[in-house]
Amino acid sequence: MFSINLRTISAALSVLLLAGAADAAPQQKTEDATAIKAAAASPLSAEALEALYSGKTWKWKDGGGFFSAEKHRFITWSQKGRAWSYGQGRWYATNRGKLCLQAYWVNKMSGGGDTTCFIHREKDGVIYQKRSVGGDWYVFRNNPPRPTDEAAKLVRGDLISTGLAHMKAKAR
Repeated sequence: MFSINLRTISAALSVLLLAGAADAAPQQKTEDATAIKAAAASPLSAEALEALYSGKTWKWKDGGGFFSAEKHRFITWSQKGRAWSYGQGRWYATNRGKLCLQAYWVNKMSGGGDTTCFIHREKDGVIYQKRSVGGDWYVFRNNPPRPTDEAAKLVRGDLISTGLAHMKAKAR
């Protein structure tokens, strides 16, 4: 009887250990198809990023940002309901595909400096973009470009200064 109990306990323990090991094994992460394509793409040059952004406004749902060609000045504002913020600073691009916005932000409560960067990669005319910290890759511009591309929200000219002046006046 002792040997049957020992065999039963041993078999049960083996099953539990194997099941536990299977649960403890790292799960293979399936990468997003866009992330895989972006990894195979090459970083945009600073020159390509400047051609893409310089002298243009990036329109957002609740505001936008203007990338001035003059001294790489950057201005921005955003408003959603009663919450608002605006920023002034500069932008720069690197040869490793990075576009960074350094701005001093002001809102109803306070103000402070912040830098936000985006990484850009390109392959076969398709541009991929993500926030440098915590972002996910997405197609910024398809080849051929589509009206729904995020890059289509880059429009020539300054559409920000007037709204920024109004916002600063109301903030006083």
